[in-house]
Amino acid sequence: MSGGPVLLVSVPAVHLAGLDLPGSLYPWRCLRDAVLPPDLRLALLLVMQAAEAQRTEIRFVARPEIFTHGAAREWLDAQAGGAEDHLALTDGNTLRLIPGLRNHLFFFPRGLPSREAALQRLVRLVPEAFAGLASQVNGTLSFRLGARWVRPPLLPLGFAVTPVGEPAQYTPFVWLPGNHGYAGVLSAKEAMEGVPLPQPPHFVPLTLAALADHAFVVELAKQVRETLLDPARGPLLIGLPALDRDDAATKDQVEAVLEAFSRTGVALPRRSSWSVRFVAGMPDPAALAGARLTLHANVPFWHFGRDVLDAVSELAVTGCGSLSGPASLFSTWLGRPVTVRRLRPQQGLMPVTTGQVP
Repeated sequence: MSGGPVLLVSVPAVHLAGLDLPGSLYPWRCLRDAVLPPDLRLALLLVMQAAEAQRTEIRFVARPEIFTHGAAREWLDAQAGGAEDHLALTDGNTLRLIPGLRNHLFFFPRGLPSREAALQRLVRLVPEAFAGLASQVNGTLSFRLGARWVRPPLLPLGFAVTPVGEPAQYTPFVWLPGNHGYAGVLSAKEAMEGVPLPQPPHFVPLTLAALADHAFVVELAKQVRETLLDPARGPLLIGLPALDRDDAATKDQVEAVLEAFSRTGVALPRRSSWSVRFVAGMPDPAALAGARLTLHANVPFWHFGRDVLDAVSELAVTGCGSLSGPASLFSTWLGRPVTVRRLRPQQGLMPVTTGQVP
């Protein structure tokens, strides 16, 4: 995205509904104050920070697909300030490109199976559109087109400092199977009064895609059991996954995790404990100093800033199946090797290899 002083950026049209835009080209303030999904807002913040660091001007474009030729294209060329690049932020449902410009892709809802499936379906329908991409931001997209593999070049973008959002909310782990919703969430008051972390934690942020990885969930359930039986091992922080619906609450996120645990066959003690905690939102970076951080291959790692990633004592990428793509991506993005722990795709799983990916 270094072809000129101006970069055109587009977001999925569904998120523009109801916004009062001044025209087909509009400024950042129109989105800055809008109600947007958290993952899209983080992606936009990342792009804006990167553009500021590179002294690149951002102009947002609505409905980029109409600027292909004729009077509409002439108008865009006249108004775009000499832009030679277009970054399309996509939720997997659409990919709107601008012919004649270098087009870049940022798939922002990483870790949501329905969105991942939508992106793969789109690749199957219009592979030629993806084959012509100049780069992909923080992505591992690759596919076969005829006799060749297409892997759009990686464009790594990251936060220097983890973005400040809503204060993280902690709730103790509660396992009471048979009760409605497992009684998995205390009241908001009780949650906000959680005891401080007694030592650097082990933090495992989750996505729905991670919860669909049976090998990974079995291993995590075993760690939960060990920590509940021996609290001195803790604290274990389980980052609650984003759900693919706008009205999801913390209770729904907790139940998604506990439902996944219930399918593992791992016997968990019937108790409530602060040695294992659910956390909604991003923990305070200071709380993760010296922590262990385990990232499933489908976690949007770029949500973390370098302040956290440089402060943790141990960082590992794990999951079932091939991890070469995610590990290489993360290693390139981070600028240093990462530890990889591969899991067997059967029950009773344990890490089978641990290695460094350069």
